[in-house]
Amino acid sequence: MQTAPASVTRLIEELAELPGIGRKTAARLTYFLLRNQSDLAGRLAEALRELREHTRFCSICYNITEGDPCPICADPGRDHTTICVVEEPLDALAIEQAGAYEGVYHV
Repeated sequence: MQTAPASVTRLIEELAELPGIGRKTAARLTYFLLRNQSDLAGRLAEALRELREHTRFCSICYNITEGDPCPICADPGRDHTTICVVEEPLDALAIEQAGAYEGVYHV
């Protein structure tokens, strides 16, 4: 029985660690990246590297940011007396995209 090359197996295993990605989906993604003629794999690798190098958690609200404090905490136009407590940074993002909330967050 032929097995996949070690690099293919490793990528499948790493992708399967992501939430919502099982082993079959990880294998499909891996083989898609192998077949793809564009530089998608390289761009993904670069985006992951930049994510690790440039993002951190805000020291005030613990939201994800590239600067400290985050733009929301640093904004003097925000109502700093109103704090919305959210479980995940994605929750704050969803509220921000609605465009109605003018306070700050605590993640």
